[in-house]
Amino acid sequence: MTIATAPAFKEDPALRRRSVRILIVLSALAALFSMARLRWPGKAPVELPAGDCDAGLWHHVYDADRLRVISRCTAVDGRVVSLDRGSDGDLHLALDPDQASVLNLMNATHLHANLVVEVICEHTPAGGDAAAACTAFTSRVAIPRVGDRVRVTGAYVTDRENGWNEIHPATRIEILR
Repeated sequence: MTIATAPAFKEDPALRRRSVRILIVLSALAALFSMARLRWPGKAPVELPAGDCDAGLWHHVYDADRLRVISRCTAVDGRVVSLDRGSDGDLHLALDPDQASVLNLMNATHLHANLVVEVICEHTPAGGDAAAACTAFTSRVAIPRVGDRVRVTGAYVTDRENGWNEIHPATRIEILR
């Protein structure tokens, strides 16, 4: 009885070097990703009682399914970097947060380390489903100015379409002195 043996393969040094390089690059990327997750974990700074946030605002959030709730109610302090009135009727604030832990990697890389804050139905939407969400409702949240230090209270979520974290909907914005 003869036992067949596998043919001997000669090791290609160029292939081995390329494999080692690929392994080093993948290991470096994994280490960078791990460090980024530690630096920007995307955690709520404080869990507030549900009564501190207006749960009724969710009835007026346009396409609420795109938001993954991390915390039903939290508060974040920071400085307002910019204000933008979206076509969906929401006022979008960019907040430079005091607590970097609220940011995730997408906030850090795509939003210049800012947290999105959305005041829903702040103005009349351009139309469509957003207009239906704001029917018979206008926000009463105080609107800060760029440069103001504020405390924002609201739901802390991840926007699944963009991947970044937000306070959306914002229940209130207090100007800090």
